[in-house]
Amino acid sequence: MNITTAPIATSPRPMRRSRAKGDDPFTLTRLELLKLCGSSFSWMWLGMMLLVSAWSGMVFMKRAGNPDPALRSVILADGEIYRIVSLLAPILSALLTSRIAVLETTERMDVKWLSFGQPDAARFVGKLIVAGSAVGLCFLIPLLWVPLAAKDLGFTVTGSFIALLWIPASVGFLSAMATSAVQLMLSMVVGRQAVGLGIGVVAGVLGSGLDAMNQPALGWLLPAGLSSASSPFTRSVRMDGGAAMLLAAHPWESVIAAAAAFVGWTLVSVMVIKVKEARR
Repeated sequence: MNITTAPIATSPRPMRRSRAKGDDPFTLTRLELLKLCGSSFSWMWLGMMLLVSAWSGMVFMKRAGNPDPALRSVILADGEIYRIVSLLAPILSALLTSRIAVLETTERMDVKWLSFGQPDAARFVGKLIVAGSAVGLCFLIPLLWVPLAAKDLGFTVTGSFIALLWIPASVGFLSAMATSAVQLMLSMVVGRQAVGLGIGVVAGVLGSGLDAMNQPALGWLLPAGLSSASSPFTRSVRMDGGAAMLLAAHPWESVIAAAAAFVGWTLVSVMVIKVKEARR
């Protein structure tokens, strides 16, 4: 007698979730870089790098041509470049983050991410890594090469040269990242990009004026003033009555404070984006 057996039913294998649909910030950063590579964003960033470097070079050459030994100081040369962070970081970050938002809407990438179920907050992190690093490098590079060039030309060095080399550069980079976080949030939340651009210009003017008003502590209230609020430089008076600039007694505290402020402004930006996403 022939006995026939029915095939055993097997459950289908669960489909693996596509990597592009995940919320891994490193994957999103890589995709963001691939999207922006060769676009107008890249050319804008290169132009900004050249602008800041040229500005820094002209300021440095003016000081290098001064015969007064008291003014040929590494810390004075570095401090001059550091001051442009509060002025230019909000403007440059507003331009770059606006360019990212425009490219995403024109290429319908925002619709594609929504169809994948990709949350806006995860997209924000990926974009911030790209835009914030791009803006931060515009200031990190001159804040590193100016002290090296000044020391090579025989400028006087007061205190630790390693601290003078890395601390202002680190604080400037973190300040640019914090400013980029808020500007990126504005470009993703506000439909009209002119609003974010206008806020960036106003923030740059206000942030750069805090030192002139002797109110650097107010910089904790806005990201554009973070470089002034967490500045590692202190002013003193020389024996001849002239002004002098020194590193703070505990300069690494400025780096820690700038890092904490960057994390705080990033969390605030993420919360705003999540509120908008919940209302959509």
